[in-house]
Amino acid sequence: MLIIIGSRREGNSYNLAYKIKEVCDKERIHCELITPGNQKIHLCTGCMDCDKNGVCDFTDDMKDNIEKIEKESLIIIISPTRWNLLSGDLKIFMDRLNPLYSTNKLKDKKLILITIAAKSKELYSSEASLSSLTSFAESSQMNVVLKAEFNNCLNANDILNQEEKINNLIKNIIKEASKS
Repeated sequence: MLIIIGSRREGNSYNLAYKIKEVCDKERIHCELITPGNQKIHLCTGCMDCDKNGVCDFTDDMKDNIEKIEKESLIIIISPTRWNLLSGDLKIFMDRLNPLYSTNKLKDKKLILITIAAKSKELYSSEASLSSLTSFAESSQMNVVLKAEFNNCLNANDILNQEEKINNLIKNIIKEASKS
């Protein structure tokens, strides 16, 4: 499985990803982390060459990312909520997945979507970012098998205060990984 971490900070998204990986390692489930914000990834220019040949013209870290995603059947995306939206790093990453989209290589992959918001759901929701991720999955014909939202995660370690919710999420992730 791959976990795409939508924040380059070592904060809530990072902490959750490493909790998931820790359990996967104990369960002997292959789990790899990708943090697009810490990689060299060019902005998509919309040239549409990848629609013609399924290959992006850029040579950067997305070449390896695309190969990894193509091989995996289960992908987890964790995004912090920025202005009720996805992180910019994650949006750039998703744009650059067009070579896989245009060749139908995302179709039927299982996807787990997780969003993390700084404030309470009533004040600053993660729903819009979750909706954006869901739209991405639908347009690429991926199967969303699990969704989760975490709120009240302003400080870097706040998510760790939601231990029960994290443990339940990880149990469900392990179940999905076992099916793959």
